[in-house]
Amino acid sequence: MAGFGFTKDMITTSKNNRSLLRDKGSYQNFDKSYISDYIISRKPRIFKEATPEYLAELHVKLAARRKREVKRKIKAMLLTLLITGLFVLWFFLS
Repeated sequence: MAGFGFTKDMITTSKNNRSLLRDKGSYQNFDKSYISDYIISRKPRIFKEATPEYLAELHVKLAARRKREVKRKIKAMLLTLLITGLFVLWFFLS
């Protein structure tokens, strides 16, 4: 019965935690009115309108970033192929 002690400890801990939550002396009912007060007093978010100039600038930035990422991935793939090829040559020639 491997693991029975761990299972028994888990059940015991669960029972002890449940008894703590039911105890009226140490835990009172939690006041949940702060949640509804926060929801009522919350202000709606206001988002700025994007201008066409900003969108064009953002498009250029994202295109440049995408090109850098593609170049970096191609370099990494070529380096990986080179190292793999060297290992294959070393394995078959030795």
